Amino acid sequence: MKISAKGIAAVQLFLDLGEHEAEGYVSLVDVAKRKDLSKKFLEQIVPLYKNSGLLLVKGGNQGGYRLGKEAKDISLKDILSLTESLFAPSSSGVFPLDEALTRIDAELDAYLSSLTLEKLVEQQIESYSNSWSI
Repeated sequence: MKISAKGIAAVQLFLDLGEHEAEGYVSLVDVAKRKDLSKKFLEQIVPLYKNSGLLLVKGGNQGGYRLGKEAKDISLKDILSLTESLFAPSSSGVFPLDEALTRIDAELDAYLSSLTLEKLVEQQIESYSNSWSI
């Protein structure tokens, strides 16, 4: 499975918003700095999520972005389904292969649906503490 740069950046955006959820609305400038991403690239991704219910947008000086749902209610599938074609039906025209591809698609769907943003944020925060060394 290959995930596009947009998909990876979208996951990073949501991870950052999940991690900084208590701060309220977060600017893309801050996300871009923390995740070492281009603000312009993030600006291309945000419109994909505005009408999905996954992202809340507030304009103005105190504006920014925040999660539209609780992190426990957002799955990795929810995030990736707007940037990736992973969830398009696979068909080869060969029955045994089509059956295998259908099963793979179902397994991938179930797995990505089981990974919540809450779990991913917890893993990310845990990885910070594991990377400290003296």
